[in-house]
Amino acid sequence: MANNISGNINQLFRGVDQSKNGAQNSKIRGPAGKNAGDKKNVKALDKFGESAKVEFSPEVEMYGKVVDLLQKKYDNADVFVAGPNDDLSQIGGELEYSIILSEDEMKLLASEDPKDKDAKDKLLGQIDDAMGKIKEMSEKISQNTDEKDEIANFGLRMDKSGKFNFFADINGKSYTHESMDNLVKSLLADKTTEA
Repeated sequence: MANNISGNINQLFRGVDQSKNGAQNSKIRGPAGKNAGDKKNVKALDKFGESAKVEFSPEVEMYGKVVDLLQKKYDNADVFVAGPNDDLSQIGGELEYSIILSEDEMKLLASEDPKDKDAKDKLLGQIDDAMGKIKEMSEKISQNTDEKDEIANFGLRMDKSGKFNFFADINGKSYTHESMDNLVKSLLADKTTEA
């Protein structure tokens, strides 16, 4: 099952958590008293006792690190983690683009082990390439469609070797090609036959 990491975890890390009691945990980072001006918030937490303490699992902290890293770089993309059996066409966020990673890729990007540096840098480079290509694809699709066209979904998938496959769901038809230009040509050919 895919999880919207950016929507669920970042809300907790950014301190915008509203509880049923109306208490707001703003500016609370780390142990009590670390930040000047937080004494009022710490006292509010003390009032609730142990029930107000939140502990994150190592997995949540790991995903949060990766989400923060990617959203600092790509502020127009949601970040998701997906399992091997998830239907990727059903995953999407509120932002312009979605970055969908496997658990192994999340672990690699969160790793601070020096032996993982090369693989981590390679994956970050592949994500950079993908974000550049998806912007180019967005421009090409918008140049070759009009307001009558219904664009349900488009994007690209990267296989284990780093090779991209482009896909689009336009006017109820799915297109998939290894080349963005061939995908656009297929779309144009279908539009010509419909006209």
